[in-house]
Amino acid sequence: MKNKTHLILTLLVGILLAGCAKTPQLLSDLKSEYVTLDDSISIHYKIRHHPHATKTICFVHGFGCDLNTWERQYESFRDEEDMNLVFIDLPGHGKSSKPHVEYTLEFYSRAVNKVLDKNNVNSILFLVGHSLGTPICRQMILSGRKSSLVDVDGVYCFYDGTETPEYVEAVQQFGHAFDGANCNQVIKGFVSSLAGPDTSQEITGYAMNVMPQTPQYVASSTMQNLVQRQWWPQTPINTKTMVFCTQNSGLDPDNRQKMERLYPQLDYIELTTCGHFIHMEQYDMFNDKLKHFINQR
Repeated sequence: MKNKTHLILTLLVGILLAGCAKTPQLLSDLKSEYVTLDDSISIHYKIRHHPHATKTICFVHGFGCDLNTWERQYESFRDEEDMNLVFIDLPGHGKSSKPHVEYTLEFYSRAVNKVLDKNNVNSILFLVGHSLGTPICRQMILSGRKSSLVDVDGVYCFYDGTETPEYVEAVQQFGHAFDGANCNQVIKGFVSSLAGPDTSQEITGYAMNVMPQTPQYVASSTMQNLVQRQWWPQTPINTKTMVFCTQNSGLDPDNRQKMERLYPQLDYIELTTCGHFIHMEQYDMFNDKLKHFINQR
């Protein structure tokens, strides 16, 4: 009887321990962590480690958003034993600090690098950037971070020597569109333009709830710095790259050719009616293609 009781207790303890070690089912349930940049700027992130991981996926959200935009990716990848998952709130966004500084691509890229360095990410790395997140990931790679790149309807300025004065003027006007006191209303109008014919109200609601909360000084500095020529060298990035884009974002007819020049090792997916938040709107397709892309390494 004593041995039987001991066996039952042992089994119960094992079950309890297994339950405690269970991977959180939602990204929102994953523990928040922080790292400090430049002595005072707190960067919020979440990470799902796996002891047998040989690869790391780092997800970088777009302008005005936060790490919760990647909920469907967390749900799809949380049980992958060979992958670590990193989700970051960029400075000025989410639960990260919102200092009064210049929000350049270099500043944002240092924040992401700080999180990766803090967690000793030395495995095969995949940077996944949505919208503004794409040029941030590009800047990291151009500055020396070794990684493959996944571009999710990324932002681009094409200063290739053939740009017209009208193009330069339009780009500069966009960069200053968020300068004034009506920035909140400008962002709301911007959000409305991001929806496609089939974009759900849930996705638009997320964007409309989160993006207009961006402080005006963060939005203005980000956009003014984003369009500066210095951040847009036409140097090809010779690493494995997958581009997801949608015609709803107003692609140039030669967009694929432009991407092929920037990324010699390119997988290219161009959608027609999808909105800007491809990873949220067509998450099954996106996740399947992302897994295939990653498993090729």
